[in-house]
Amino acid sequence: MILSDLSVKRPVFITMIMLALVVFGTIAFKELGVDLFPKVDFPVITIVSTLPGADPETIEKSVTEIIEEAVSNISSIKHLRSTSAEGISQIAIEFDLEKNVDIAYQEVQAKLGTVRQELPSDLKDIIIEKFDIDSAPIMAVVISGDQPIQNLSKIAEKTIKDRLQQVQGVGQIKIVGKQDRNIWIYLDPYKLEGLHLSVQDVIQSIRTQHIEFPGGRIETGSHELPVKIKAEFDEAQDLASIVVAYQNGYPIKIADVGRIVDGLEEQRTLARLDEQHAVALIVRRQSGTNTVTVAKEVKKAIEQLKGSLAAQGIKTEIAQDLSVFIEHSIEEIEFHLIFGGALAVVIVFLFLRNFRITLISALAIPISVIATFTLLKWMDFTLNTMTMLALSLSIGILIDDAIVVVENIYRHFRKSNNAEKAAMVGTQEIGLAAFAITMSIVAVFLPVAFMKGLIGRFFYQFGLTVTFAVLISLFVAFTLTPMLSAKFLKISNSNNFLSRWIGNCLHALDNSYESVLTGALRFRKTTLLVAFSLLFLTLYMGQYVRSEFVPLEDRSEFFVKVRTPLGSSLVITDDVLKNVRAKIQGQDWFRYSFTTIGNDSFNKVNEGGIYIKMTDKAARDISQTDAMKWVRDELAGMQNLKISVEPVQAISGGGVRNAAIQLDIKGHDLDKIESIAQSLMTKLEGQEGYVDLDTSYETGKPEIEVLIKRNQAFAMGVAPAVIAQAIKPLIGGTDISKFRADGERYNITVRLQEAFRNKSRDLLNLAVRNDRGNLVKLDHLIDIEEKQGPVQINRYNRFRIISLYSNLRTEQKVLGEAINEITSFIKEIDLPPGYSVQFSGNAESMKESFNNLLFALFLAVIVVYMVLASQFESFVQPFIIMLSVPFSIVGALGILVLTKSTLSIFTIIGIIMLMGLVTKNAILLIDYINTLRVRDGLEIKIAILQAAPTRLHPILMTTLAMVFGMLPIALSNGPGSESRAPMALAIIGGLITSMFLTLIIVPVIYFMMDNTLEWLTKLFTARKRTDIPTNVEPAAH
Repeated sequence: MILSDLSVKRPVFITMIMLALVVFGTIAFKELGVDLFPKVDFPVITIVSTLPGADPETIEKSVTEIIEEAVSNISSIKHLRSTSAEGISQIAIEFDLEKNVDIAYQEVQAKLGTVRQELPSDLKDIIIEKFDIDSAPIMAVVISGDQPIQNLSKIAEKTIKDRLQQVQGVGQIKIVGKQDRNIWIYLDPYKLEGLHLSVQDVIQSIRTQHIEFPGGRIETGSHELPVKIKAEFDEAQDLASIVVAYQNGYPIKIADVGRIVDGLEEQRTLARLDEQHAVALIVRRQSGTNTVTVAKEVKKAIEQLKGSLAAQGIKTEIAQDLSVFIEHSIEEIEFHLIFGGALAVVIVFLFLRNFRITLISALAIPISVIATFTLLKWMDFTLNTMTMLALSLSIGILIDDAIVVVENIYRHFRKSNNAEKAAMVGTQEIGLAAFAITMSIVAVFLPVAFMKGLIGRFFYQFGLTVTFAVLISLFVAFTLTPMLSAKFLKISNSNNFLSRWIGNCLHALDNSYESVLTGALRFRKTTLLVAFSLLFLTLYMGQYVRSEFVPLEDRSEFFVKVRTPLGSSLVITDDVLKNVRAKIQGQDWFRYSFTTIGNDSFNKVNEGGIYIKMTDKAARDISQTDAMKWVRDELAGMQNLKISVEPVQAISGGGVRNAAIQLDIKGHDLDKIESIAQSLMTKLEGQEGYVDLDTSYETGKPEIEVLIKRNQAFAMGVAPAVIAQAIKPLIGGTDISKFRADGERYNITVRLQEAFRNKSRDLLNLAVRNDRGNLVKLDHLIDIEEKQGPVQINRYNRFRIISLYSNLRTEQKVLGEAINEITSFIKEIDLPPGYSVQFSGNAESMKESFNNLLFALFLAVIVVYMVLASQFESFVQPFIIMLSVPFSIVGALGILVLTKSTLSIFTIIGIIMLMGLVTKNAILLIDYINTLRVRDGLEIKIAILQAAPTRLHPILMTTLAMVFGMLPIALSNGPGSESRAPMALAIIGGLITSMFLTLIIVPVIYFMMDNTLEWLTKLFTARKRTDIPTNVEPAAH
């Protein structure tokens, strides 16, 4: 081979190349970012619109439907979800993954511009945002202390938030639990009526008398002096002196119709660290930045502030920190990589019993790994769970080519005792096999790297990392390995007890294998019958392997989400969450809790969550799954609550809740949809394994509907807008101006005194001013009806939906089983025309991902066959090699059954990985059989019996090196091991069974196929001869 010959003749040149790979790789490694997942651009656009005071049905009709109509014809929309709740419309548009999110954003903006005039005039600014996984929350900073909440809020806003926003990489910071100063003007409706005043009179007087207004500028020669008209009050209580009107020459002031309260804004959110009232800052990172780096800088900034805050009696804690799990997970994989590499090297040494040869082979691992970092940096990848897992699983593969090459070189060296010649001849002889092995692995991972869908995006970096690493290892095997062999190879004279014992064992293994192979070639049909019976038995057992999307990882944290009955106040919800926490806090595994209320898009005060932080995994005897089960059982007795115990979301967005099961029931009529949902809910409640059952639809929310008597209002000169403008500030309160103090601006809010806004009939006593300036009481203008309505209305692809949610007791039922069972339930329901039930969330992702993975598996088999056919210039021999593939399934599925592991996207990726790995053994066998037949002219059976034992050692070495290289991952119990271990187990099981079966089945089938082809050739030749005429009569003249 050109590469190996060049390497042997120019060792300094090759040494410099290897040194360059190591140097640049080391530099790249230091610059690589560290993160949990690869960067994935989700083309999701959210649109949030607010219409204060509007009920969900009004929001749906006047806002949501209009916007949906406008954006629905944008190309490549996959899902269009919306939620219409009190005062707010939230729409999430998910596009196909191939859609450019920036173009999608521009298209949404343009479409909204065309319907802006159709939307309500008092609709506040429409907020359009791109969902970005990079900007997800990474940390929660919590402050607490014996200070008023107003002070804590100010410290959080002005001290901590301002400091953290200076940290490079920090994005949006949301504050939960704060209450700012607020100036309240509480009005007495009877005093207003007695003085013949309306609420508009009060509002207008404040807006005209408490102002700061620019007055232009005065030019004096070379100077300009700006003019500012300042008529703002400096003290809140001075607002009481504002004159509303004059009657009989006497001023009527705000103090005459109400009172001023310098207090706090209405509390709609709350935070607690354990039992301590607190204020929390939810920190997000900027897009494109590194989670671990940003988190470290944030923690440095917090440490710098802690001293001054402690002096004020303020305690600062990090309640949530995503970077901790990332660092522990990456450290765990790094350990597996190093430990697995060491085990692989030990296996090679035990077989070769030669330190020099082992060292030559082992150098392929660090050089390949370090050089791969250069390509990762060049591709803008990060050190994340996918890239590090790829390297860790590849450890045994990276030494594979070097083992094959150096073992063959050493075999020739022992015959010739010429290291340089052995290096060139040995590499030349094994070169085709080594190249074919590597190309088979590359052929498998390229389809994985370019899979469609969400999983394709996540495994893109995984597939390319493996591809980079194995190609570099092949280059090392064809350059550095023969060069070092030529320079340093010596015959081993090791004759110690261990060496002799291992040698005797291997010699006995060689004899046993030759005997078994001889018997298999004699009893070919029996051998094949046993092998294929085992294969079909395994495939039958495969139906007992449980399937799920992604295994639940033990991250030492989970959420307890609680919803109290409709109408519950924040105080009531807080009391309930205190009781929930009290039931959990005494457990040995409990570390601390972080409670929030109203921390969602809709600030619902009857919904809250408790983040439970557990002690480290190694320090407790109970798993996170069992702890969650215990909490669920412990809280089951709490009445009138909806409780869900859920893992912490690594990725959120797109309008889908974090539940194991989500079903969307779609239609037009909410009553019919609710009936279908209840029918399904009843079926699930009657089955084992379904927990935390809930729906997105809540009705029974008390509402007061004000009906305007249009004819009377017109006759009395009162426009409907005037009525609405009077009712809203008095009941809900209206921010009408700002109050400046200490460099800050606070809201001034007008509202009825509490005693006069507790009953709906109180509205009738209010008065408004008509177009002639006279007061008209509302009891002449409106009717009041009390009714019940939905809390929110959800829509999917412009249809109303109700979503049904359920978590699973995984010891009873996993996602795959649940999907099959629920699918049968859906078929039993007689759905009306226009109504449908479909899976979304994890179930939808699982179905899509499994389909993409199965396609990638099929494509990998086809591509591997094409690569092998090209290498061997044969259509038949690649087919024989590919028979190794189904026999790897025997071990992969068998080990999943034995260990009670599930079939997930990770284990399927492992099985796809096997497609490239298991062909290695058959390639080594068939390549050398061909060599002996062509080069030495050996008869087929003799060639098989000579080639198979010769290739036994490299086959055993390479397979066991891969197995032991992956063993640390398979046996791991550290952070993230729940996903990685089954993947490694599947690969190990497949490698072992494929190795044993390949060593027997491939030679037997090769022998049978060759005999069959020889028979067909003789038959075809004989027929051609019989077709040639033997007696030809001469032509008559």
